[in-house]
Amino acid sequence: MSLRSKLLLGYLVFVAALIVLGGWSAWRLREMGGVSRRIISNNYDSVVAAQEMKESLERQDSAALFALLGARDKALGQLREHRARFDVNLHKAENNITEVGEPQALETLRRDRDSYYKAFDAFLAKVKATESSGQQSVPTGEEMSDRSEYFTHLEPEFNRLRADCEHLLQLNQRAMLAKSAAAAGVAQLWFYRTLLIAGVLVAAGLWLAFFLSNRIVEPLRQLTATTARMAGGDLDARVTVNSRDEVGMLALEYNRMAERIRQLRSSDMGRLLVAQQTTEAAIDSLYDPVIVTDGDGCVTKLNPAAEEIFGSEKENTGKHVGEVSRAARIGSAVAEALESRRPVAGEGMSSVLPLAVDGSERAFRLRTTPMRDNGQHLLGAVTILEDITHLREIDRLKSEFIATASHELRTPLTSVQMGVHLLLEGALGELTDSQNEVLQACRQDCERLDKLMRDLLDLSRIETGESQPQLATVSARDLLDTAVKDLRAQVEAKGLHLRVDAPVTLPWVIVDRLQIERVVSNLVVNAIRHTKQGEIKINAEQRDNYVAVSIQDTGSGIPSEYLPHIFDKFVQVPDAPTGGAGLGLTISKSIVEAHGGQISVQSQVGRGTTFTFTLPLEAASKTNRDDKGSQ
Repeated sequence: MSLRSKLLLGYLVFVAALIVLGGWSAWRLREMGGVSRRIISNNYDSVVAAQEMKESLERQDSAALFALLGARDKALGQLREHRARFDVNLHKAENNITEVGEPQALETLRRDRDSYYKAFDAFLAKVKATESSGQQSVPTGEEMSDRSEYFTHLEPEFNRLRADCEHLLQLNQRAMLAKSAAAAGVAQLWFYRTLLIAGVLVAAGLWLAFFLSNRIVEPLRQLTATTARMAGGDLDARVTVNSRDEVGMLALEYNRMAERIRQLRSSDMGRLLVAQQTTEAAIDSLYDPVIVTDGDGCVTKLNPAAEEIFGSEKENTGKHVGEVSRAARIGSAVAEALESRRPVAGEGMSSVLPLAVDGSERAFRLRTTPMRDNGQHLLGAVTILEDITHLREIDRLKSEFIATASHELRTPLTSVQMGVHLLLEGALGELTDSQNEVLQACRQDCERLDKLMRDLLDLSRIETGESQPQLATVSARDLLDTAVKDLRAQVEAKGLHLRVDAPVTLPWVIVDRLQIERVVSNLVVNAIRHTKQGEIKINAEQRDNYVAVSIQDTGSGIPSEYLPHIFDKFVQVPDAPTGGAGLGLTISKSIVEAHGGQISVQSQVGRGTTFTFTLPLEAASKTNRDDKGSQ
C-alpha cells in the first residue's frame, strides 16, 4: 500500500467519525432550537406587551401630574400617545393567549382599563374647569379639590390597572421559567449522550492515529537519523528503509544524492575557497572602512581601513559591533538593519559621524545594508563608513565664503537703503510719481536682498556650528502657542483660517525655543504664500521618543519632481509667488537636524502640502547627547 493510500484511509475514518458526530449534534441542536422558538413565540411577546403597558401607564400617570401643574397641552399630547401604545400592546397580548388563567387576567385588565380611562377623563374635565375659573382669581380651595380628586379617585384606579399588568407579566414569566427548566433537563440528557458518542469516536481515532503514525513515521525517523550523520560529516552513511512506498523511493534517491555529494566534494572545495578569497580581497581593497557582522550583530570581518579605527580584526572578531565601534549610532544602525531587513542610510548633518583616525578627526557618513543568501535568508549586515571629510571641508569653505561675502555686502547695502529712504522722505526735494514708484521698487528689492544676506549668514553659522542650539526644557504645547501668536494676524489678513491642534497632554521637549519658533514661522509663512483660500492647520502628537509637528495647508501644492530637492538651497517651485529666496526650508531643515530631529514633506498639486518635523523628548535628547559624548 502506498503512503498516499495509508494517509487517505486514515483521513476517511476521521471524516466518517466527524460526519456521525456532526449529524447527531445537528439533529439535537435543531430540536433545542425548536424548543427555544416555542418558548419565545408563546410567552416572550406577552411579556414584552405587559412591560410596554406598564410603561405607557406610568406615562399616563405623569400626564395627570402635568395637568395638575398647569401644562395641560403637554399632558393631553402625552396622554393620547400612551393610551394608543397601551391599547396596541393590550391587543397584542389578547392575540397571544397561551397559558391557563391568561384570558381571565386580560379580561380583568380590559375592565380596569376602561374604568381608569373614565376616571382620567373626569379628572381632566375638572382640571379644565378649574383653569377656566382661575382667570377670575379662583381661590386655592378649588386647586386643592383637583389634587384630592387625583389621590382619591384616579390614583387607586391607576394602582389597580398597574397591578393587573404586573399579574399578566408574572404569569408569562413563570411559564417561561417552567418551560426553560424542562428544556434544560432535556439538553443535559442530550449533552451526556453526545459526550459519550464523542468519547468513543475520539478513543477509536487515537488508536487508529497511533497505529498509522508508527507505520508511516518509523521509516522517516531512520531517514532523519541518516541525514543527521551526513550533516555531521559522515558522507558514507546509508538509509536502510525496506518499504516500497514513497518513503522507500525517497530513501533510494537520498542514497544516490549522498553518492553524488561525495563525488563533488573534492572539486567544489577548491572553487569555494577561490570565491571566499576573492570576496575578502574585494572588501580589503576598499578605501572606506567596512564592518561585516552576523545575524546577532557580532563582528565577522574588518577591512584594513576599519582596523585603523577600531583595532585588528583578530582582536574584534566575535565581539558585538557596539563594543567594537564604541559608538552607539553604529550599533543602532546595525540593529535597525537586522530588525527591519532594509538598508539604513542617514542624511544631513545628523548623519555625520566624527571618528578619530591617526590622531586627527575625520567625518564619515554611515551606511548599513542587510546581507541575504539566494533564499532571502538573513545572514548579517555590512556597514560602510563613507569618508566625507573632503566634502565637509568644501562645505566649510563655501559657507565661510558666503558668510564673508554677505557680511561685506551688508555695509554698502545699508548705505543704499539709507539713500533710498532719504530720497523717499523728500530730503533732497520733491519727487515725481514715476521717481517715487522707481524708488519704492528699489527699496523692496533692497529689503529682499537684505533678508537674503541675513539668511545666508544664519545658514553659514548653523552649518559651521557657530549657532549651536541653546537647549532648554519647554512645553511643546506652549512652544506652538507662542510661535503662532504673531503669525495669526498674517494668516487672517489674507482671508485664511489658522487652526492649532495640540493636546494639552503633549510631553515636554528640550529645544532652542527661538530656533524652533523660527522653523514654525518659516513653514507657516511659506504656507501663507502658496495658499489663496482655505486654512492652515498645525497639528502636534507624540510618536515614540519624539513630538511630531505638522503644518498643513490647502494651497497649490508642490510638483512631484521638486519634492526630492525642496530642502536644497535656492530651490523654488515654478509659478510660486515672489518674495522668497529659497533658503527658508534649508534653514529649517538645518535647525531641526541640529536638534536631532527629521523634517519631511508630502504634497499633491492642487490639494495642498504638509511639512512634518520631529523634536526629541527630554529623555530621548539626553540619550542622544550621551551617545555623542561616548564617541
